[in-house]
Amino acid sequence: MEIRKNKDTRQTAGELWKKFLLSAVAEDMLMGEVADHLYLSDMDFKALSAEGEDYLISSVTETAFGDLVDEAAYDLSERAGEYRPWSDLSQYMGEEELGDALFGMISSRITCHSPREIVDNPYFRHIRVEGKTAAHHLALTVNDYFPGEFIQTYHEGFSEDDPFRAQTAGFFDGKVKFPVLLENGEVWMSLVLSEIESMRDAIAKAKGRVITYGLGLGYYAFMASEKEDVDSVTVVELNPHVISLFQEKLLPQFPHNHKIHIISGDALRYVDSQKDGDFDYGFSDFWAGIHDGLRLYMDFMPRTARFRKTVHDYWIENYMAEYYFRPALMEWIMEEVMGKNIRLPGFPKKERRVMDGFLRFLSGEPGALERGRDMMALLKTENLVPLMRRFAVHGGR
Repeated sequence: MEIRKNKDTRQTAGELWKKFLLSAVAEDMLMGEVADHLYLSDMDFKALSAEGEDYLISSVTETAFGDLVDEAAYDLSERAGEYRPWSDLSQYMGEEELGDALFGMISSRITCHSPREIVDNPYFRHIRVEGKTAAHHLALTVNDYFPGEFIQTYHEGFSEDDPFRAQTAGFFDGKVKFPVLLENGEVWMSLVLSEIESMRDAIAKAKGRVITYGLGLGYYAFMASEKEDVDSVTVVELNPHVISLFQEKLLPQFPHNHKIHIISGDALRYVDSQKDGDFDYGFSDFWAGIHDGLRLYMDFMPRTARFRKTVHDYWIENYMAEYYFRPALMEWIMEEVMGKNIRLPGFPKKERRVMDGFLRFLSGEPGALERGRDMMALLKTENLVPLMRRFAVHGGR
């Protein structure tokens, strides 16, 4: 695949690069505060909400990020040499305009949530975790979020106006409790808002005989088993202690636990022996996030590609597109169209090798991008994900 070099593709490449850099800087600040457990304890969310949602989010953004935005805009403008390639933004706008753009970008990635989104969820209505149950370095207990405590959220959908949205955050306007599974005292699995939101589509698609790889706290198995058009839910889980704890404390509370069948084993080995048509729908969710997920996705996805009778989806596949494959495409676009050899920093070696392999695979794909709109089309999730899957099957090993 190649890109034709003309006025239209150059203009689009410049616009995409500006949006990519803005998104990356804004989300780095946003996720930095999430990692540091940002907690806005002194804000009256009800009073702010009465002025409208836009006013609420703008007030929260100013309180939490106002100084950070000013500092980032200054550094990118006045200390450009220390912050390449992000300081390329100073070529497009001055310091004040850059600050306004970063403020707007961060603000667009923040959402306010009600505890009812958790309380009214069917899993939370039926499943109770009391106290703390410990066994074999594992512990099942509860955690909480306070009003105004920042958390990572999940988003879906591709927007041409904001094509590089990858990391979003939010907060609850009331206290929320949720179950967690600890391993050696550290959170191994927690049923937070992002988990609930990220499984919505896969739950909607579940029907007939369902298989899911990865048990966790059993949220997906629970929600799928609640559906009338789901006959059974088979769960493949590697950790026998997770299975034991789940069967003792959680499974008895499932209204349709007769539909649940648990297999103790490795997902990769099991899927190799799985026959096409054994199940109607499959959902993979045995990685913790994008970092370990990329390797496991590249290993697992080709093993399911042989199925024709089983529809299969993969947890946070769109996040992998946003976090790894769209940035790789931007490197390619900037080199092919603008003649800039850009190597984006911050990616570990294993992930970087996958990204480089993807670009080599892309160079062997047929076709050409004639116009700017063709580049935008390639970035869209419905076009990028099939390309990722072809890469995993044919070029990613």
